[in-house]
Amino acid sequence: MNAKDEELRRLEALVSQYDQRQALRGELVFGAINDDGRLDVATPFFEDADYEALKASGLRDALIGLLDDMMDERSAHGAEQAHDGILRLGSGKVVLEWLPEGASRDAADARRDDWDLIPWLIERLGLVQYEAIEWKKAQAAEKHEGDTSQWKREIWLSPDKNRAIKTALAEEGQRLGFQVLPAGSRGEWLYDLVWRRLDANRNLVGIPLAVEIEMSDNRLWGIRYDFNKLLQAQADHKLMVFQVQTQEEVEAVFERLKESIDVYPHGSPCRYLLCGWSTQQNAFHFEERSAQPAPVQN
Repeated sequence: MNAKDEELRRLEALVSQYDQRQALRGELVFGAINDDGRLDVATPFFEDADYEALKASGLRDALIGLLDDMMDERSAHGAEQAHDGILRLGSGKVVLEWLPEGASRDAADARRDDWDLIPWLIERLGLVQYEAIEWKKAQAAEKHEGDTSQWKREIWLSPDKNRAIKTALAEEGQRLGFQVLPAGSRGEWLYDLVWRRLDANRNLVGIPLAVEIEMSDNRLWGIRYDFNKLLQAQADHKLMVFQVQTQEEVEAVFERLKESIDVYPHGSPCRYLLCGWSTQQNAFHFEERSAQPAPVQN
């Protein structure tokens, strides 16, 4: 949730008093831990020199004090989002985004260099699988007077798979304070779904997650065509979701994609999650793979 205009004016007025505002670039993730709803934790994500300048000038403490006041004011007025947020600075600009209740700790973790999104992706896709099977059982029960034994014959259409996966990933990306595309009126950007990290002046400073989903073409070359887009993505985490019939076919695709990962000259460390849906088993299968930058040739 974007900040109110009045909140932004107060922040801009404060920042404008400090000479180094043009040089500062980073984020301050803040939130309440205790029941009183006041600002308890503020986690900085700045270059070391920038953060030292932020502290030495007194701007950090002044910002924390103002954000604490805003949290108290929003709580008093019953605002839906009042206890967690992200303050962004960059090019002399200020952006404040309020996050859902309790999201600040996860949002801070998501900005650390050692963050691993893969366990959450596996858990969330497992929930998508569970919800799909429950839907199939409900469809079967409706057709067969409450009998769910024929649920495997119900078809989970590819567009519905795409929609369920994208919805789950979009909701989490927005909760963590990333720009998610596609979302609302904003269409796709290079990949089927992406989380983008922007600074206060809307400069792109990171891609935490890039996703390709290929459910309509179960041929290996079609899957690899989409996967090759992910290979060149400068993203911290890369998720490839595809569909084939059997578990053996899933594993065969895994092996081919892992080979592609291993031979590609990556420019930065990243984590891959390969996710194959077996239509025969009505189940996702997963394979993880990490990549490191290619050695520099002398």
